[in-house]
Amino acid sequence: MSDPTPLTPRQRRTLAALMDTSLPALKGRPDPHGFFATSASDTGAPAAAEALIADLPGADRAGLLELLDGLAFFSRLHRAPLKVREGVLKAIARRNPRAAGGLTALRRLTLMLGYAVTDEQGQNPFWPQLGYGGPAAAEARTTPDLPNTEPENGAVLTADVVVIGSGAGGGVIAGELSARGLKVTVLEAGRQYPDADLGRSELWAYRHLYWRGGPAATADGNVSLLAGQTVGGGTTVNWMNCVRTPPEVREEWARAGLRGLDTAEFDGHLDAVMRRLQANNECSEFNGTHQRMIEGALRLGYSFQRAYRNADPRLHDPRYAGHCGFGDATGSKQSTARTYLKDALERGATLIEGATAGRILTAEGHATGVEVTLRTRAGERRYFTVRAPQVVVAGGALETPALLLRSGFGGPAVGEGLHLHPCGVVVGVFDHDQQNWWGATQGAIVDEFGGRRDGYGYLIETIQYTTGLSAAASPWQDAVTHKERMARHANTVTLIHLTRDRGCGRVTLDEGGQARVTYSVSDPLDVENFFHGQASVARILAAAGAHTIYTLHDRAAPWHAGQDLEARLREWRALPLGAGGHAVFSAHQMGTARMGLDPATSVAGPEGELHGVRGVWIGDTSAFPTSSGANPMITCMALARRTAQFIAAKASVGQLT
Repeated sequence: MSDPTPLTPRQRRTLAALMDTSLPALKGRPDPHGFFATSASDTGAPAAAEALIADLPGADRAGLLELLDGLAFFSRLHRAPLKVREGVLKAIARRNPRAAGGLTALRRLTLMLGYAVTDEQGQNPFWPQLGYGGPAAAEARTTPDLPNTEPENGAVLTADVVVIGSGAGGGVIAGELSARGLKVTVLEAGRQYPDADLGRSELWAYRHLYWRGGPAATADGNVSLLAGQTVGGGTTVNWMNCVRTPPEVREEWARAGLRGLDTAEFDGHLDAVMRRLQANNECSEFNGTHQRMIEGALRLGYSFQRAYRNADPRLHDPRYAGHCGFGDATGSKQSTARTYLKDALERGATLIEGATAGRILTAEGHATGVEVTLRTRAGERRYFTVRAPQVVVAGGALETPALLLRSGFGGPAVGEGLHLHPCGVVVGVFDHDQQNWWGATQGAIVDEFGGRRDGYGYLIETIQYTTGLSAAASPWQDAVTHKERMARHANTVTLIHLTRDRGCGRVTLDEGGQARVTYSVSDPLDVENFFHGQASVARILAAAGAHTIYTLHDRAAPWHAGQDLEARLREWRALPLGAGGHAVFSAHQMGTARMGLDPATSVAGPEGELHGVRGVWIGDTSAFPTSSGANPMITCMALARRTAQFIAAKASVGQLT
C-alpha cells in the first residue's frame, strides 16, 4: 500500500489554527514557567497530529481531511480574539452534528498531544508548570528479548497446543503446558519492544502497546476502553494490582458449575500464581494521592488495604514505578512476558508476534488448527497455518469473541455478557503538589463498599499519573477555563470508583469482520453503585482537605470548599452516564465467552472447553461467568492455570495432526 498523501498547505494551516484555538497562548497572567504563553503550535502538536492522521484508517482519515477542507476559512481567523474563534466553532457545531463530533475529537487530540508530545530531550514545555520532569529514563536491566519466529508465507506449522494471546491467560497456559512437555506455539497480535523504549513516553505507549492505539471508545460512545496489545498483553501495561477473587464471586461461580472455585483447590491456583509473580505489598509506596485517599478514608471510617503488586523488590524503584502503564524497563514488573511466557520459551515453546488469528479450523467437531495473518517487522504481510489438536483462545474479552464469531463457533452466547467494571473519575484539587508521578501507581485500595448490595458494589482506587490523557479527559467549558484547570494539575488527586457490573454489553462483528463493542451503564443496580461510588470518592476528597472537587462531565459544576457537598452530589447524580454525560472508563473486559453448564447461555463448559467443539478452549477473562468485582489479573491467571490442567489431561505429548 502506498503512503498516504501528505496534508496540503491549506489543510496544515487549518489544522494548526484549530489546535491553537483549543490550546491557545494566553496573556496577562503570572507565568514564571511560560505555561500560559505557550500554544499547541509551540509544543509541536500540529506536526505530531499530522503524523497520527497519516496512520488513521482510510475512512477516518478521509473524514478528518474533509473537515479540514470544510473549515479552510478558519485559518484566516488565527489572529482574531479567542472568544471570536470559539464562537465560530460553537456555531458550526450547533448547525452540523457531524462537524461537532469531528471538532470534539480534534480538540481531545490537541489536548492529548499538547500535554504529552516531547522534544528530542524528552521534555514538554507545559511540564515545568506541573513540577514534572517526564518519565524517568530507567536503565534497561533485563534479560534479552524473547525469541520470536516469522514463518514464511504459506507455511504449515505443527504443535500440540496453539495459544492465541500471550497475556494473563494465554501466557500462563503456555507456561503450564510447556512444563508438562507439550509442544506449544503462542500467537500474539502485538509486539515486544526493546526495554529502552518502555516506560518513557505516554504517546508511544498508547500507539505501540495498547489495543487500537490507546483509549478507544465503544461503538456507541458510552465507554472509553483501555486494553493491552503487546507481548504479555495486559500484564505488560496494567497497574500491577494483585487482587484475589472475592469470596462471594467464587461462590457464585461455583454455583454456575465451576467445580472447586469455592474450595481450597482454587486457593492453590491463586497461591501458585501469586508466588510466581512475586506479589508483595513491600513495593507499594504512597504518593500524595494515596496519602490523601487514606486520610479521607480514615476520617470517614472506611476500610482500606495496602495493595499487593507483582514487583520484584530487587529491581523495584519508585522513580520509575509510577509509569508502569507505559511499560517497564527496570524488569521489576513481573508480567507474563517475564514469567510464564519466558518459562515456556525456555522449555522450547515458539512465540510468533505480529500474528493475528483469522479463523479456527476444525474437522468432525474437533479443532485442527488456526489460520493466521502475519505482519512482519519489515511490514510484509504473510499467511500461514498452525496445525494443532488443542486451540486456546486467549486474545482478551474483546478479540476472543470476534475470533469465535469469525469461526462460526460458540453458540448464541458468543459476544454476549460483556462486563467492563465501569469506572467513574472524581478529581480533588489541593493546596500543594502531590508528586503523583512518584511511587506505585496503585498502592492502596478502599474496599469498604466491595459487595455492598447482593455481592455487587465498587472499589475505590488510584490511577497512573498522566499529562496527555488527563488533559484530554478533563471537563471542557472553554479554552481559558481548561488551561487554568491544567495549571493546577500538580495539586490534583484523581480517584476512580470501579463498579462490579451486573448489567452487560456485547461484542459483535463490524462489516470488516472486526470486533464492534457496545455497552450502556443502564442496569439499575449498576447506576446506583456508580453514583454511590462517585459520592464516596467526593466525600473522601473533601475529608482529606480538597478545596475543589469535580467530575469529568463538561456540564457538571465543580464543588468548592464552603458549598453544600451533598447538594452538589445530587446535581451530579441527575446527569446521564456515558456519551454526553459522566465519562465512563474500562481497563477490565470480561465475560464474552463465559463458562457454564448451559450451551444456550454460556460458550464453554465449566472446564473451559467449548460446547460442541472439542479441543477449543477459552483461556482468558472472556471465560468469567460474571464480572469479578476486583482487578481481574490474578483471577484470570488462576482460572487459566486450572484450565491448563484440563487441557493437559486431554492432550498427549507429540499429538500432532
